[in-house]
Amino acid sequence: MDYSSVPLDTVNEGLLLTVDDAIGRLAETEPLDSVTLVTGDPDIDITYDKGWFENLAPTDPAPVWLDVPGQGQVQLTYQAAQHIGSVCRINKRVQEFFPPRIMRDMVLFALREGLGEHKLKLMTAGTGEDPSGGEVPLVVAQTRDTVTPFSNIRLLQAVLATVRGRLGSEVADSARIDYKFWHDLEHTSVRVIFPAAQQVIDGTSTEDDAWCYGIEYSNSLIGLKQTLVNGYLFRFICTNGARDVEHASGGFQRRGSTPEGAYTWAAESTAAILGGLDEAFAAVQELTRHPVDSGGSVVLAQLFRENYVPKEQQAQIAQAMETETGPLTMYDVMQATTRAANIPGLSWRPAMALMALGGYIAHSGGGLCDGSLPHGCRRLLPEDWQDPLAATE
Repeated sequence: MDYSSVPLDTVNEGLLLTVDDAIGRLAETEPLDSVTLVTGDPDIDITYDKGWFENLAPTDPAPVWLDVPGQGQVQLTYQAAQHIGSVCRINKRVQEFFPPRIMRDMVLFALREGLGEHKLKLMTAGTGEDPSGGEVPLVVAQTRDTVTPFSNIRLLQAVLATVRGRLGSEVADSARIDYKFWHDLEHTSVRVIFPAAQQVIDGTSTEDDAWCYGIEYSNSLIGLKQTLVNGYLFRFICTNGARDVEHASGGFQRRGSTPEGAYTWAAESTAAILGGLDEAFAAVQELTRHPVDSGGSVVLAQLFRENYVPKEQQAQIAQAMETETGPLTMYDVMQATTRAANIPGLSWRPAMALMALGGYIAHSGGGLCDGSLPHGCRRLLPEDWQDPLAATE
């Protein structure tokens, strides 16, 4: 396939991050060190100031300090303070309901007596301040003692190095980061797009309708979820993005693994996924050749039955389809679905579900009933469907 060269300024480049921008944000939680807290010790202490949870981002230092026996005092970020409260069996939302003195009493009881003797790992990054303004370690998360973090920066570097080796420096140097970028200690997902690896999709209502390929990885520094790598498709004109669900790594097994093993696995997964680049572009192109019913209501109803889409986003997708003019195709269904993931403030779970549905549509579009059979319904057909009339010819 010959790649096109539509300039990046067809999209508002201000929406995209540079690689250095992304690394700067990821570096807020790296490098990670750790302090071990053994529960059951009567010398454990914790202090909450009034308003400890107000107007703070997850990674912001909170006015919460923990005295770790034998290791001194540490300050907690808002997210780390929530983790400590949760391990003490206090719901995160309930934690913000109690006055600081009540919260302190409940957490101290759990840490000194209620939990028995257990090792907890306190992940630290950078420095905080004690109540007097002196420097102390800043705890950014609390995890199980067995968790070993995988660096988000190293994972990103593994992706970029592999792209450079497989597709060349021109493609690697064009890298940008989709603004649909989520990062905290519990969940990080990064979509690296490569404008120099692009293809124009013909037969749409947009001239020079350029798409580029990319790699998405997701990770949890504190080991709450598996590390994943998959392909990613990005449309320049409207910043819609689809997760290439046909070209994905599966999850990396943390048990018995090492960080270096994770970075090697990410590089190998990226190399394998890049082998599906042309197939992914072809799948998007194929969508333009498959019409759908007026308004797409029949196809949307089936998609919503078979895939998780929050009710609010279902309404937005249906409304977007109703505003389209002219004959509708599966390409329009995919665009309405992935456009819903661009809504500012949308949390990462529904956004990633919508982008995954876009990828599912891309690789299912060729199995659409085209209406040529008697009572043709223009619905998605099962992946292994065969035309019964063709078998009798």
